[in-house]
Amino acid sequence: MTFAALVIASAITAAQSRAIDQLVTKTLASEHIAGATVAVSVRGKIAYESGYGFADIGSKKHAGIDTAYPIGSITKQFTAACILLLAKDQKLSLDDPLSQYVPGLPWGDRVTLRHLLDQESGVVDFRLGAIDTSARLSHGEVVARLAKTDLLFPPGSRFEYSNSNYYLLGLVVEKVSGQTYPAFLDSRVLKRAGLAATFYNDGTRVGAPLAAGYTATSNGPQPVAAESADWGYAAGSVASTVADLATWDDALRTPGLLDAGSLREMFTAGTLDSGAATDYAFGWVAVKHNGHRLFWHNGEVTGFHAMNAVFPDDRTDVIVLTNTGGTFAADRLALQIFDVVHPFAPSGADRAAVNRAREWIGRISRGDIDRTQLTDQMSAVMTEDIVRSAGAQLRGLGKLKSIKGTGVDEDASGRSYGFDAAFAKRTIHLIMGIDASGKISALSIGL
Repeated sequence: MTFAALVIASAITAAQSRAIDQLVTKTLASEHIAGATVAVSVRGKIAYESGYGFADIGSKKHAGIDTAYPIGSITKQFTAACILLLAKDQKLSLDDPLSQYVPGLPWGDRVTLRHLLDQESGVVDFRLGAIDTSARLSHGEVVARLAKTDLLFPPGSRFEYSNSNYYLLGLVVEKVSGQTYPAFLDSRVLKRAGLAATFYNDGTRVGAPLAAGYTATSNGPQPVAAESADWGYAAGSVASTVADLATWDDALRTPGLLDAGSLREMFTAGTLDSGAATDYAFGWVAVKHNGHRLFWHNGEVTGFHAMNAVFPDDRTDVIVLTNTGGTFAADRLALQIFDVVHPFAPSGADRAAVNRAREWIGRISRGDIDRTQLTDQMSAVMTEDIVRSAGAQLRGLGKLKSIKGTGVDEDASGRSYGFDAAFAKRTIHLIMGIDASGKISALSIGL
């Protein structure tokens, strides 16, 4: 750690600061991450900020609070803001067909800008199967590739994440504004929000303290070739710092950069044509963590992984930027850091889930499976052989002494509970998913 760890205005205590420091240090070692920068913002002010490990192993340059990192798909939040600004300018409507702005796609008249923003378009992800993302790639080549594909499903009928959606939105920005996407982003979003350390990462930014990229391996982080900005474009080619992302998060709390209607659009999760809700808003995933509302998005480009987590009701944001791809440790870290600042306080429903977990540990130990409590998919997975094997292992742990809830994550599909179950011989971790109808949809036992 480079002890630029800042603890400000008692929003985070010294004990919490030490806990965060230990958590990040341990995670970097166990996940083979080269370097990271972490920030916690409380009520719009940085309350904790620190760099860990190396921004560049070769030159032994340490990661610092000013280190810039490619943020991958967190870029999508910025692209959504560009579209919303153009809608406010009355230069487009969110329900316009894509064909109005991007010609040459056989299904373009069936896909709206809203479908793209909500990830409900059915457009194939042009990045799937790509081996070399360091090579240049033109807009024309991407459109030509997509023109040869069919939609995966009727637009609006289901959610499926695709980088193509936000890539195409970048082309819409260019068509409508008459500027390149980087130029419009810089003039209408970055400068107005005061994000001086955030930039389109195409290699033209002079003097940026940009970290080198690595991939996580069992032999430690290994260097990788930088990804061309052509592959990420409006879906993933922005770079930033933790302080700038904290400023960005705060700029979206109240009308200013975006008006009230645009902010409402940005943070409202999509609805399918069937009326079913999804978890995806405009560049944000809208869920709950331990009962707290959470808007988040992660991002990965070759050699980097980032996480931006916003807890609006707590006025707390956690940003974790790393220069190592191939691991989702940044995502877990953001939630674990939030838990340090806001410890899990189980509700009555959470305590009832502990009893249900205890019930099912007993059922699996005895081989007494009540399949009426399981979804059809879970029942199919829980075969007699699996139950027999898991039951034997549970019995081998000795008597169950206690079980404690460790957290709960909630999305449109239901809730996922975590538990620590202490047996006579050792403690194991259990995850149990409960769907919206109350049935068990997932059960993972760390034997």
